[in-house]
Amino acid sequence: MELFEAFADIEKNLEKTNCDLGFRKAGDDERSITFKSEKGLFRLLYDSENGVLQLEVAYEDNAEQTEFNTISKSLFEIGVIDNRDIKSISNEIADELEKLFKVNKPVNLDKVKMPKSVSRTKAKNGIISYDADSLANRFGALYPEFKDIIKANVVEYGEFLPEEFFMNYGAPKVIDVIQNGTKAEQKKLFKMLCEIYEDGTNEVQDIIAVTILGEMKNDKAMMAVADEYMSDYMAGAVHEVNKLTARKNRFTRRLANPPAYKPKKKKTFSVSNQLGK
Repeated sequence: MELFEAFADIEKNLEKTNCDLGFRKAGDDERSITFKSEKGLFRLLYDSENGVLQLEVAYEDNAEQTEFNTISKSLFEIGVIDNRDIKSISNEIADELEKLFKVNKPVNLDKVKMPKSVSRTKAKNGIISYDADSLANRFGALYPEFKDIIKANVVEYGEFLPEEFFMNYGAPKVIDVIQNGTKAEQKKLFKMLCEIYEDGTNEVQDIIAVTILGEMKNDKAMMAVADEYMSDYMAGAVHEVNKLTARKNRFTRRLANPPAYKPKKKKTFSVSNQLGK
């Protein structure tokens, strides 16, 4: 299947969604297609180097200076994808557009609570481990400008979705501090990360070592900064991860294209279960 054919099929599959949300085609080129409405713009951009299709969104139209934000990425290998893949990708895009552009009553983020952190005393005593919510809470305390983004994540998904936040917001902030922060800022950052890592669950350790610090991609200057502040316990895993993220491979492709979010199944009330039958 050629790229123009894939784009044509996706456009056809999105007809109803575009109509419902007021979008119309605004242009295309050899590797992207753009749609526009009164609410904003979205475009589908094909990254041939990594074999992915990116859904990018902007809420203001500034012509060639329009700044798009990447919302999602889907594996999209031209020559391999078929009609079933196109249908699945189209459905995922439609779902994202519904979430972003469907008119809903605005949420007052001031009334939304931050994810709750596990007690430091209980974590240190081994009673309970730090989790992803704890990391989000501590990250928001360290960088208050991200609190509303964390809260919006909770509102959108009904729970805190760590990969979405840390891939798109947390990791870039950490990399910026490592590259441009003062020694005091770097020390404070790694003190928090080391504490959560050392007394954390496997999930939160993966988020820190892979999703966040894996973005250093074994850069010598950044690794030197990390080595100055990392604990021995965390350093081993971070170094091993960075050996992998420094080059393109299966591992890095999976990181760039995580599985789509699937809401947790809600438990249904069962009379027989309640009675122990």
